Amino acid sequence: MRTVTLAQLRQDAQNQADIAGLTQRHGVTLLNRYINQGIQRFRERLSGEGARHFLAVATGTIAVGATPGFPFRQLDAGAVASGIVRVYGLDIKTAGGEWKRLEHTTFEDRASYGGPISIGEPGVWAEYQTTKLAVLPCPDRSYDYLLWYLPVANDLAADADTFDGVAGWEDYVVWDVVLRMMVRDQFPGPYQIAVSFKDEVWRDIVRSATKVTTAGGATLGRDSMGNRMVGRGHRILPPRGYGP
Repeated sequence: MRTVTLAQLRQDAQNQADIAGLTQRHGVTLLNRYINQGIQRFRERLSGEGARHFLAVATGTIAVGATPGFPFRQLDAGAVASGIVRVYGLDIKTAGGEWKRLEHTTFEDRASYGGPISIGEPGVWAEYQTTKLAVLPCPDRSYDYLLWYLPVANDLAADADTFDGVAGWEDYVVWDVVLRMMVRDQFPGPYQIAVSFKDEVWRDIVRSATKVTTAGGATLGRDSMGNRMVGRGHRILPPRGYGP
């Protein structure tokens, strides 16, 4: 962990935007708000690229059968963990004691697994709203689960509060703030220069954060909210026996 304080982030943004001392127009409260918004945006964007640095895990047990009124077992992730930005994965413990990763599917496929009359070992999950999950097919027994999610970060408030800069990751947040100040001050020329630099910083972070050394390559970032596709864009359909 390589932490950087709120005061340092604010000072870096002021220096890069060349507004040090101009506290009347760019006050501390406004800069702090920009910084916290930039941190939240960075954490979700990096997680969406395949980096798992900011993910948290919660545990629980999925009940048997369908949730009354639904063709699936509903899992309310918000009742298990608070402040969820997005769910990134769901694992269950099988009857043999092994952990199995459930595949993600789209909510449009929620009725494609036989409904309440079809039960078995869950194979997929889909989200709706922010924290509600549909687990399919309906569980044939109770299953322990691991829920992987991105939590909301607490805003930095005091000057000594810190952000984990890891390996220069704070540069993204700093340049995000700089760009917002340039938009506010309507500086189109410097804005384009800042955009280019921020993009370069982002590319460097993604290349490093998603690298898997033992695999000899990099993970491919994918949106866990998107469809599961194989080959040339063919959707993975439910296994035989789940449909009517």
